[in-house]
Amino acid sequence: MNTEWKSFLAEQGAQFNDENQIVTFGLPEIEHFLVKHGPIISDLSKQGLIKVNGEEAFDFLQGQFSNDLKEVNAQTAQLAAYCDPQGKVIALLTIFKIEEAYYLNFDESLKDIVFKRLSLFKMRAKVVLEEVSDSLLQIGYAGEFGDLDLQRDLSTKLKNIYQVEPIAEEVVKNVIAIKVPGPYHSYKLFGNLPEMKTVWQALKSNGEAIGEQDWSLLNIVSGQPTVNEATSGQFIAQFLNLDKLDAINFKKGCFPGQEVIARMHYRGKATKRMLRMHTEADILLPAATELRLKDAASRNYKFSLIASAPDIYQGTVSLAIATVKSLETVKGDLTSEAGDIYTIEPLPYDLVED
Repeated sequence: MNTEWKSFLAEQGAQFNDENQIVTFGLPEIEHFLVKHGPIISDLSKQGLIKVNGEEAFDFLQGQFSNDLKEVNAQTAQLAAYCDPQGKVIALLTIFKIEEAYYLNFDESLKDIVFKRLSLFKMRAKVVLEEVSDSLLQIGYAGEFGDLDLQRDLSTKLKNIYQVEPIAEEVVKNVIAIKVPGPYHSYKLFGNLPEMKTVWQALKSNGEAIGEQDWSLLNIVSGQPTVNEATSGQFIAQFLNLDKLDAINFKKGCFPGQEVIARMHYRGKATKRMLRMHTEADILLPAATELRLKDAASRNYKFSLIASAPDIYQGTVSLAIATVKSLETVKGDLTSEAGDIYTIEPLPYDLVED
C-alpha cells in the first residue's frame, strides 16, 4: 500500500491488522450496521491493478480473457475472467480504459500470479505491463442514495452498471468512477494520491468509512463472486455464475479455456453453481473451505466456500459452490456437524438454464 495514503487513512481513524488490512475506523458496530443502507466508503487500494499499454495491447488482451474487449472504452468497463486451458478461473477482473491504456483490477492476493502469467504469454508482443496500485489509488463508495450523493458531492452521474465517467469537479478532474454491481448504488473510484484525498473527504462528509470485510459483504449479498489465491484455478467459469453475470462472450473467439467453457454452454448445462447461504451461527470460514452438510434424511451435501462475512444483524452469509442436481433431493434443513442450520437464499439474478 502507498505509504502516504496509508498515513492519510490512519489520520482518518483507520486501524490495520498484521496483514495491513483495515479492520475498522474506530466504530465497528456502527460501521457494520450502516452497510445495510449506506452511505459507506472503503479503501480498496490494496487490490491488484495492472496497466497494459502498447500498440498491440488490445490484440494481446483480447486473446487472454473471457469477455469481448471491443466493448471496453472510455465510457464502459467490464467483468471478465482469466482462465486456464481447463476453463478454470485464475482471476476475476474489472477491466477499464483510460486514454489508450487498459487497466486490470483484481484480488490483491493474485498480484504476482496474474502479472507473471501475462508476462509469460506476452512474448514479443508490443505491450508494456505495469503494476500501478500504489500510484492509481482506489476507493469504494455505496449507498441506497449513492447516485444522488455522487451528483451532489462530485457533480457526477452514472446510471448503468459498468458505466465509466470522469469526475466532473475541477479539483479532481483526473479521477474516474465506475458503477459496479451491488445491493444498491455502488461505485469504484480511481485516481492519484492528492485528488483521492479530496474525493475521500468529500464522500466521507456524508458517509461512514468501513473496513475491508464489511465492504466484501456487498459482493456476497449481491451474488458477485470473488477469486483469491485459495480459489484460483479451482472452478470452471460457469460454476461461478459468470455466464449469468455477462462475464463470458461466447462469440468473441479463442481465449484460454474457451473450448471447455463453450462446450458446457452449447452441449450441456453447468453441473455446479454458486449459491448464497445463510446461517444464524457466527462462523467465518475461509475461502476454499469444504463445508459438509446433512439434510433431515441424513444425506450428505458438499459446498465449496468462495467467501463469507458477518451478516448485518446476526449470523453469517456466504457464497459457496455446490452440485445443483443433488440439492433437488434435500429434505428438511441442511445442518452442519456442529448442528448449525444453513439456508440457501435466492440470488438477485436467475440461475435457470437456457
